[in-house]
Amino acid sequence: MKTIWIAIAAISFTAAIAGAAETTKADRARLDQIQKSLSADVPRVLCLDENFTTGAQPTREAYAKAAATGFHAVLSLRTASEGIDLARERAQVESNKMRYFNIPVNGASPRVEQADEFLRLTRDKSNHPMLINCASANRVGAFMMILRVVDQGWSEDKALDEAIKIGLSSDGLKKFAKEYIATHPPKRP
Repeated sequence: MKTIWIAIAAISFTAAIAGAAETTKADRARLDQIQKSLSADVPRVLCLDENFTTGAQPTREAYAKAAATGFHAVLSLRTASEGIDLARERAQVESNKMRYFNIPVNGASPRVEQADEFLRLTRDKSNHPMLINCASANRVGAFMMILRVVDQGWSEDKALDEAIKIGLSSDGLKKFAKEYIATHPPKRP
């Protein structure tokens, strides 16, 4: 009788794991669909998970699509000196009933306070899901690397791999992210 219960427990455990994998596959399929719907309007778009989608500068149309798929906020790391009308962008985002945040990060000289603000905004679950962008996704990659290690306990190597996929290419931004991580103890899962 004991053998039967062990076998039933093993089958139940296997079924639970298989069910979790199916849920993960279903979630990934949904994220892939959102990514596909945004791809024409957000260069380098990547739906990383249920909370964060990254990319380069979105078009006006992207904000309506993001809102329609359930996004709650847009976070731009662009500066006014890049030739973008941040007030117009804010109006476009807010007209689609999403929150708009701007942390004007100069890619050549990012500041610790900016990374702190990024983490504060991304920690706020009422902002999820969030579309995070800059001109080329280079700054976004660096700041997501920080988030993954400091807040989510990822290894630096794993976070760097993802950051490069997002768009991180600048040695200066890589250095900034690594220095920030070195001085801010990561959370452990």
